[in-house]
Amino acid sequence: MKLFRLKQTLLAIALSTSVCTASADWALNNTESSLNFISIKKSTIGEVHSFEKLKGSLKDNGEAKVIVTLASLESMIPKRNERMKKVLFEISQYPQAMVTTKLDIHRINKLKVGESYTETLELALSIHGQQQEVEANLRITALKGNKILASTIKPIIINASDFNLVKGIDVLRTLAKLPSISTAIPVTASFIFEK
Repeated sequence: MKLFRLKQTLLAIALSTSVCTASADWALNNTESSLNFISIKKSTIGEVHSFEKLKGSLKDNGEAKVIVTLASLESMIPKRNERMKKVLFEISQYPQAMVTTKLDIHRINKLKVGESYTETLELALSIHGQQQEVEANLRITALKGNKILASTIKPIIINASDFNLVKGIDVLRTLAKLPSISTAIPVTASFIFEK
């Protein structure tokens, strides 16, 4: 009888633990995630830049949020890093960018490791004191270790004019003595969330 009760208790604990795990929020893994954008100067020269510090969450209702620390910009040229932080992003006034959306959490929970699906979503992007909706085609993939990968299938084009960034780009162009810097900016993302 005692053995039966012990088994029942262990089963109840196991079930409650699995339920808690299933309903827990996912946290963004900064080390394994990436956010990149491309700047195009002189009409023909493209350069890839990235942000090194990201944090975020995927809640059990599907709400996803990623916060970007703009001071973590890496363009591979220290002087350019400082100019972009100060003149373009104005990090003293706008230290972060944020993207939010809602994923189909029920579909995610049904994925087996290695399985994926694609989804077109509206992302709310907040940067430089402005918020705009942008469309993104994402692939959601289940990975080992209780991880989910959300990645762009194709680049998202951000228009600098939508976020009051054109003036900053013009200042950068003048400082660098360039004939042009594109104000249409391709962005790619690979976000890994884990429990």
